Amino acid sequence: MKLKYILGLIIAVVLAVVYYKFNPEVYHFFPECPFHKFLHLDCPGCGSQRAINALLHLNVAKAIDYNLLLVMSIPLLLMQLSVKVYAYFTQQAIVLNFWHKPITPKIIFALVMLFWVARNIPFKPFNYLAA
Repeated sequence: MKLKYILGLIIAVVLAVVYYKFNPEVYHFFPECPFHKFLHLDCPGCGSQRAINALLHLNVAKAIDYNLLLVMSIPLLLMQLSVKVYAYFTQQAIVLNFWHKPITPKIIFALVMLFWVARNIPFKPFNYLAA
């Protein structure tokens, strides 16, 4: 296996252990979102650290409450990871890969921007998206 994959796996495991052991709501050594700190608005990533902690404790409902976008992106990221792992071990290129379509970055960008705006609208049902 390539060194970068091994290092990536080690870093992912260490971060998972840190996020499992230390709740970002309780321990304040985690980085704070500068967008939220200065503008008092939620960015698309606000609540992600708490959502990761909740997911590692198998509390999906709480994770969705913290950051719906992060939770909804996990199946797509796992799909892409499985495609990459399969291609690595079989030495075969995957032709039907969602991520390599020209429209994909535009769709993802539009969804993230829509989520960013929607989670800062202070009325129901949009206020449920706030971190």
